[in-house]
Amino acid sequence: MLLTLIELGKQLSSNRNEWEDIIDLPNIAKEKEKGIDLVIANVIFDVDAQEIRLELGGTYEERKCRDLKNIRIQGGNNKAIYVCVESGKLDQLKKTFFGKENTDTKGEFATAIDQNFVALKDTVLYNALEKVFALRDAFLAFYSVVDEEKTSKSKNNDIIYKNSENALLESLDLGKSKVVLIYASIVCAELQIHQPTLFSELKGFDGFMRAKFLDKHKKAENAKKTTSKLCYASGKMSDNVIEPDFAERYSLNKMFVKETKNYASNFDANNFGKNYQLDAENQQYLSRASNFILGKLKIRIAGIDHCIIPQFINASEVDMQYRFESIVKNNELLFGENTLDKLATGIERETDDPYWITYLAFESDGNFFKTINEIKDVSKLHFITMLEKLQQTNKIFSEDLAYAVDWESATKEYGKSHSFNFKTLYSIIPIRKNIKKNDVLALFKLIFEKGIVDKNTIYRHFCELVLCHYYERYGAYANIQTKDVKYLDFSIRDAVFKYLALFHFLNQLNPPQNMENQEEKQEQKTDVPSTYWENVEGFFVKMNYNDTQKAMFYLGRMMSKVIRMQEGKKMTVLEKVNFNGMNKEAIVRFQLSLIEKAQQYGEAKGLDSLGTNFTQYFNFNDWSMKPEEAVFFLLSGYSFGIIKKNDKNNSTDNSTDNNAK
Repeated sequence: MLLTLIELGKQLSSNRNEWEDIIDLPNIAKEKEKGIDLVIANVIFDVDAQEIRLELGGTYEERKCRDLKNIRIQGGNNKAIYVCVESGKLDQLKKTFFGKENTDTKGEFATAIDQNFVALKDTVLYNALEKVFALRDAFLAFYSVVDEEKTSKSKNNDIIYKNSENALLESLDLGKSKVVLIYASIVCAELQIHQPTLFSELKGFDGFMRAKFLDKHKKAENAKKTTSKLCYASGKMSDNVIEPDFAERYSLNKMFVKETKNYASNFDANNFGKNYQLDAENQQYLSRASNFILGKLKIRIAGIDHCIIPQFINASEVDMQYRFESIVKNNELLFGENTLDKLATGIERETDDPYWITYLAFESDGNFFKTINEIKDVSKLHFITMLEKLQQTNKIFSEDLAYAVDWESATKEYGKSHSFNFKTLYSIIPIRKNIKKNDVLALFKLIFEKGIVDKNTIYRHFCELVLCHYYERYGAYANIQTKDVKYLDFSIRDAVFKYLALFHFLNQLNPPQNMENQEEKQEQKTDVPSTYWENVEGFFVKMNYNDTQKAMFYLGRMMSKVIRMQEGKKMTVLEKVNFNGMNKEAIVRFQLSLIEKAQQYGEAKGLDSLGTNFTQYFNFNDWSMKPEEAVFFLLSGYSFGIIKKNDKNNSTDNSTDNNAK
């Protein structure tokens, strides 16, 4: 991994502007996709008029980040020194000029000069910072706008303020535009500044930034040559090897530290400088590569931030930045909120050299960086295969099984239908709040690293999900969408078919021995299923059902029929299902209770054909199905054919089983 980072750092260093290491670029990819107009805004501190004005500063361009000196936010105890900030980080601008309320007597930028750069106290920059501090009360009034509506509704008579940044931007006529950068200017006749002038252009600013950031790198580059030593990262001897000192706290390189148990955990802490030492130039490459990856190659997997770190056989011969674009796009198809058609058309099947991907899950608050999980060495072949199998799974459920499920409706989350991918899996495997164990991440690791997935574990996850919907336990889980209990049948249906899609996807990656023959038979059959029974048999073949699973499916169909007989009743036979799991005895009792209930309604004959099918496949003498698996396949039969009517009632319609009567 380190060699990949070094090579990436080298490529990033080619023709690099000296400011690039400290300049931050906003992540505006989503805004660009949506075609939103991006603009910048100027906060003008008018010392002469003792007022603050906010004006639009034109269209956003990437070069503006360098021109306006949008410095990357420093972690830890570093003082705020930001004269330009991204939207959402306005508080950093406030601390820069005015410090902390009620405690500081000057802004943090001025304090930073006082503490470490006293030679700059005679500059225009320092004097301007002192002059602006006199506008502190005006800025706080401008910055803190009372939300009258929420304040009036406050039970404790608390004063509630609006979002600070939104309050500041309310005076601008933005329309559908979005502010990307907010930068500061000053007007002060005493300092011979008669027109709004950028703080980044004041005499002393350039000197401060060079002294704090740029000169430090040059000192490392120009360090006195010593006896050749081994560079830990490259594995080569070098004349300029030093103990690493990465200034950025939010950095991949903070994994190699003395204090926490990461990659350097086995090194001798008392002799760390000799054990983990880097060539000064490689240290800079690693730093640049980390900034790039955390900015461009970061993705959410199972609710946790991960870095995508590709590795190539001949990294020096690969244009990494170019290759990363397609890798990122394909990862978005795997883990993002994509529509069905986007997955079908979006896979980029590369013909270049092979690569392997490592996903590093991490935690960081800007002051520390800790790895918490690793998915290692996912080959390009396996990566593309997973995308293609997901695409095939979506096609089967949206087209071939349209008679069994409304896939577009079943995959709808928060009003929008998505393709079935790893983002979908994250939404159906319950993760309890305040518990560090992440079962979804464990499943993903097995799939990506071609491990053996225990299907019994997945059945347990399913039962837990159904219990969540049944008892409305949404408050206990971090990733399950809240749904109205009156639509429980749809919640069950959605869960069943998403889990069936998961099993189908896993079978596609690692086909059971009997699956290939079944698929060949299905492909040879040219007639389109026209009856209910043909639909069911076709469903069994595509989903690779065995006999015991078929038995529970038919029992679920019996339950569905009885529940339709009970339409309008508050209590139905669904109440008799033990969603924690059903053993053989519980299954037999449940079947008898269905028959008894149907007899009460005088419709016992309606269950005869389904009952016969259940008896045919249910092995009374040798039943080995796990209780959780039994519940899943019972509910698969219940959910088969549940669709929404196109009317205002949104009721269930099991019309596909009418031929079974």
